[in-house]
Amino acid sequence: MASGKNEEVGVRGIASGVTIGLLGMWGLCGCGSDRGSPPPAPARVPGMNERRGYEPWQLPRPLANHSADELPPPPYQDVPVVSQEAPEQQAFVDAYQHVGRPRIVVWVARPAGAWYDEAGVREIDYAAMENILIDWLSAGGRVAIISPEAARQALNDQQVRELQAGQVQNGAAVAERLRADVLVLVRAEATRQVGQGVPEVRMVADASNLKGGESLARAVVDVPPPLEKTRLNNYTRFVARKLMRDMTGAWNEFGAPPPPETAPAPPPESAAPPPPPPAEQPAAPATEPATTAPAPADQNK
Repeated sequence: MASGKNEEVGVRGIASGVTIGLLGMWGLCGCGSDRGSPPPAPARVPGMNERRGYEPWQLPRPLANHSADELPPPPYQDVPVVSQEAPEQQAFVDAYQHVGRPRIVVWVARPAGAWYDEAGVREIDYAAMENILIDWLSAGGRVAIISPEAARQALNDQQVRELQAGQVQNGAAVAERLRADVLVLVRAEATRQVGQGVPEVRMVADASNLKGGESLARAVVDVPPPLEKTRLNNYTRFVARKLMRDMTGAWNEFGAPPPPETAPAPPPESAAPPPPPPAEQPAAPATEPATTAPAPADQNK
């Protein structure tokens, strides 16, 4: 038994030695095979314009976006603003300035209340008519027009009722309270006298001097319903053009108002007083003309 164990240990030792020898030979063969291979290529050196690994990283710049210059589609559908001047506007402004830039008040007399009238129109529709007419007559801000809301607050109840009825009992008093010179009074009421009996809104406009009462311009137009903004623009523009033409003719015919009377300016203090007028000499008394006596006759003759 002891001899068998010794033989087994000897076999194992021989196997281990053979294995170690084979591994050593494989290592020698592997090292010897690398000696005939070519050397590795040298590392490439980056050029002057090339980015190096040790440089900080820079984000690439975005390319030019040509579509950025184009505006995006608007989020709102804006209604075009009416900017076309009336043909009579320039002559109207010239005559307005020629007569001294009088202050104008525009008043649209309409039924008060929030209910609908016979033409299906409410008070807010007449207020829109008044506002657009003021816009035409203001000529882009070159004509001084008093706000109708400020006028209604400045007048007393009796004066407001008279204007709402289309009447002016005391124009001088209205002019004094509003500091206005010209009143454009527009009566707007429903009527069935046009078309096929469908009620329309008839506008009757009159421009006059508040103090003197002279009528300057007149206009009449029938506005068919519905009173939407485009229709109000067209019909109030006609009324404004007619009023502009008539007022231009009246102002050019009347001429400019007379200049206000001014007191003569006092003489300057440093001026020397004028010399006194010369004293009148007393007239010499009248004397009778001297008469010569006839020479005496010669008595020796």
